[in-house]
Amino acid sequence: MKAYLLFFLLVTLTYRGYSQSCATPIVIDFSKTADTAVTISGNRNGNCCSGSNCISFTVKVNPSTSLINFNSNQLAASGNYTVNCGPLTPIGTPVCISGLSTIQISFCKPGNNYIDYTITAIKGASTSGNIKLRQGCTGTMSVAGLLPLAVTWTSIYPGTTGTYNSYLSQTSGTSVNVTPAVGAPAYIDYKVTGSVSANCPGMENDTVRVYTFSPLAINIMPSNPLICPGTATTLTATPNGGNSPYTYSWSTGETTPSINVSIAGNHTVSVNDQITNCGPVITQTTVSIIMTVAPTASTAAICSGNTTTLTATAPGGPYQWYNATAGGIILSANSTYLTPVLSTTTTYYLQTTNSGCISSRTPITVTVNPNPSKPNITP
Repeated sequence: MKAYLLFFLLVTLTYRGYSQSCATPIVIDFSKTADTAVTISGNRNGNCCSGSNCISFTVKVNPSTSLINFNSNQLAASGNYTVNCGPLTPIGTPVCISGLSTIQISFCKPGNNYIDYTITAIKGASTSGNIKLRQGCTGTMSVAGLLPLAVTWTSIYPGTTGTYNSYLSQTSGTSVNVTPAVGAPAYIDYKVTGSVSANCPGMENDTVRVYTFSPLAINIMPSNPLICPGTATTLTATPNGGNSPYTYSWSTGETTPSINVSIAGNHTVSVNDQITNCGPVITQTTVSIIMTVAPTASTAAICSGNTTTLTATAPGGPYQWYNATAGGIILSANSTYLTPVLSTTTTYYLQTTNSGCISSRTPITVTVNPNPSKPNITP
């Protein structure tokens, strides 16, 4: 595939002290690069192509070079040059050389002063290069160096010619959009064809390969995140499709695949892949806090030296009875708790579990009353 931008190699050579003619041309080798240029300083003092006071150049050209141009910022626009002793061409006007491997440029002008001459080889079709797209996403293919009205585009692989032309916004012009459908092949080759100039009737072509990837989709796990009061959960973005590796951007500002969340509400993640044309995919999940209900139980009053049974009444077990507001020792895991023999007022603490979340503890007080004094009996 060919690069889009022209690469010009500027080399300055100096030829002084001897004449130039068709018999002793300056040799320039452009065979390695289709788009390139050279600037040469020389004088004119020979005969060539029926002209006098000439300088001549033998140029070896690359097979992909379609045009040659001859110019100098020290020459009048009325000057002319010839290619292979052909018609006189105004300097600065490209000449078609498509299909030739070697050419001869001649320039004649009265006098023999030194002038800087620039010879430029110009490639024909030059595309914007291969692109990568997710299926359903739109990218642009373009070509330079061809006459806009003569440019055509068509798919050439896979399948027969034109099989995937339906993915194109148009099949003519120097720039077209391409949108691979879901289920498109792994890659599609599009050929662009056209003429480089009205004076160069031969058709030039180049190929652009469009690599396609399945659409990018994102899931956040768990799918319905619930957290207990005062706790956190881990949210993990799980992408599939596209062209990995992926990048992440959460609404919290974090850029990792997983984040810890302790706040209820909406949390959004933006995920992108290595396809710059298509942009990120955004998805959202809502974190909810499970609201727990503290249990209830009736208080009790007993006389000193007795026991009592405390019973949880709501909202449903399992229940745990403790001897402290936090931590402490679990006394019972049943809905009822039989106290030991008590001689002083004592408070117990009851908690329950709602949907896997532990509630706050409810204090249940057992009031211990003193026993009455033994009555005195007088005979």
